[in-house]
Amino acid sequence: MVKTSIPILNVLADSLDAENVLTDTDSISAYQTATFITSQQVLAVLKPGDATQVQACVKVANQHKTPIYPISGGKNWGLGSRVPVQNNCIILDLSRLNRILDFNEKLAYITVEPGVTFQQVYEFLRQQNSNLFLSVIGGSPDASLIGNLLERGDGIGPYGERATHVCGFEVILPTGEFIHTGFGRFANASATPVSRWGVGPASEGLFTQSNLGIVTKMTFWLRPLPQFFQVFTCSIPDVAYLSGLLDTIQPLMLQEIIQGNCCSVWNSYKVFARQGRYPWKIMDGKTPLHLKELKRFERWFASGAIYSASREQGLAQRQIIEQALAGKVEELVFADDDSNPELREDNLYLGVPSNQNVKSTYWRKKSPIPAQLDPDRDRCGTLWLCLVFPFDGVVISPAVETIEVIIKQYQFEPNLAFNCNSGRSIHLFIAIMFDREVAGEDEKAMSCHDELLQMLTQAGHIPYRLGIQSMNSLPPAQDDYGFFLRTLKQALDPNDILAPGRYDFKNDWK
Repeated sequence: MVKTSIPILNVLADSLDAENVLTDTDSISAYQTATFITSQQVLAVLKPGDATQVQACVKVANQHKTPIYPISGGKNWGLGSRVPVQNNCIILDLSRLNRILDFNEKLAYITVEPGVTFQQVYEFLRQQNSNLFLSVIGGSPDASLIGNLLERGDGIGPYGERATHVCGFEVILPTGEFIHTGFGRFANASATPVSRWGVGPASEGLFTQSNLGIVTKMTFWLRPLPQFFQVFTCSIPDVAYLSGLLDTIQPLMLQEIIQGNCCSVWNSYKVFARQGRYPWKIMDGKTPLHLKELKRFERWFASGAIYSASREQGLAQRQIIEQALAGKVEELVFADDDSNPELREDNLYLGVPSNQNVKSTYWRKKSPIPAQLDPDRDRCGTLWLCLVFPFDGVVISPAVETIEVIIKQYQFEPNLAFNCNSGRSIHLFIAIMFDREVAGEDEKAMSCHDELLQMLTQAGHIPYRLGIQSMNSLPPAQDDYGFFLRTLKQALDPNDILAPGRYDFKNDWK
């Protein structure tokens, strides 16, 4: 490898092949690009091929006190893509660690490295003629399972609360030591892939939404395909009916008639954006789109899936849902295995990944959507806010109305969606979609994002997931959380070399 001005790269010359140490301008530029304005500079990109090489990179980074920022698939669009939180980091791209290490049909689990994608697992399960499926995301099929889990991202389907359906982490600490969570620290422990807690203090949570370790292996639990499968859809005329709809769905989920992460509620803008095409001709080239002016309503749509062990059970569940929604929604429609034999094909609810939702990032673009989607490369503008609310329409509806007002003031469409992740809480996703090639849109979108975040946090609605643009935007802690986190970080990462600024909330350190 050619000598560089970055000492750590010269030391790693014997550990990594030259093609896996990127320092050229074009490569670095791609890793510095997100779907919104960023200014962080990346020093270089390392692409280790296995956990031993990751460990070597970490140890050398400590010796040189050079910050490294690990990524998996880099498909964190709207929340930062591959860009680090702070300046002058070396990116540790783990996409080459892409092996499926273990699979068990009977016990329903799969063990993977961080470069393994949702598409890869889907294809693997098909090759195995498996009766199991993995909860996928609405984002890219090429996103990383482990990367999504470490952000505590939402999945679609009964195991969508992914953090409660994983175990057996292999972690490289910031000083280079290996540890295993659960029973993994014991040789030949039979329960490692099937039991989360192990014995003693449970440590898995320390490595999600944190910068306390690099996860190089993890086991995901899989769900058997249902014997009888149904989906349903319905709608309401506008936001005035939203509270009633949510309060009708909530007890159904609390009783698990509808399981967690198996129901969503989208507004019209979200539905239209999924097609990826703004109606430029209808709007005569103007923005934003105002559906009330155009169609006199801004409809909301609910959809969900029902997983049953038998047809009889499924029809009983359907009857309960029909009775609960009767008179409160419009156009309630069910489809099942009997009425639609093709229902299981290409269905996100059954673990079939899809790029369809990624098209929404091209909403404001005037050029045709390319065959190979890459919102970073194509300068698509996307900013996400991910909120969690109590599942209570009285709390949610006023917040939604205020959100709509603020977004419209900035001349964007209020692209909103709820994921009903349990009977007690509900996730709200706010997407600000724009075209980065239009002068001033980057700045305007970020101002809209910041005003929304400030309004929501002041009202007590705190995000459950942060992008690099909002790591330092939360209100101060009301306890000694900062002291606790600082103590952990200083003990595990005394040189602060691992992903500085990522969920470390240094503003709260005391």
